[in-house]
Amino acid sequence: MPYLEFHIHTKAGSADSSITVDQLGEAAAAQGTHGLVIAEHFRVWTDWERDGFEARWGVRVYPAVEVTTNRGHIIVIGAEPAEKLPGTVEELLPYASSRGHRTIWAHPFRHYFDSIHGSQRPPFEAGLSPEELAQDPMLARADAIEAVNAICTDRENQLAAAVGALLGKPLTLGSDAHELDHVGAQRMEVLALPADIRELGDLLGELRGAAAGPAR
Repeated sequence: MPYLEFHIHTKAGSADSSITVDQLGEAAAAQGTHGLVIAEHFRVWTDWERDGFEARWGVRVYPAVEVTTNRGHIIVIGAEPAEKLPGTVEELLPYASSRGHRTIWAHPFRHYFDSIHGSQRPPFEAGLSPEELAQDPMLARADAIEAVNAICTDRENQLAAAVGALLGKPLTLGSDAHELDHVGAQRMEVLALPADIRELGDLLGELRGAAAGPAR
């Protein structure tokens, strides 16, 4: 079955990534990955960039963007390269829904259990149970929850998976690759590779429980 890797960053659109586009293509092709959801921090890849990458490396690209909001990071699938997206989660989630975009709440509980400065903590009250966290109205509006992030701890990922399951949300895996050796850290097996962004969005509805599997 094809392998699909979510949540990757490159130097082409993410200042904190050291991965060049060609490095990503070479690594993904060598690993036998068939599709990549490239969620840059600052922009969406153009059709020209996507077509060139696919022609050179034989790996399908689904351009996305990871928006830093007031309440965490939201991956938006389907946004246009020049589209201006709202910066608050309260505005972004309904905006994306109204335009047929799909949203994934990325690493929702990174640092949730850490004793660090409040500015680095996720925007949820400390010490809540999965049932209490699932009452958050904004989490409920996201289309999917990233239940396994390769950079998060097992405890953080387990909490994300539990909350996502309580909400009945699709669960995704994400490598969150910013460095070359992180490419391929998490991949999902799918029955068929989506043909385009819209089909990728449709695939999210089939991913409930899929994030319980091991890294590939």
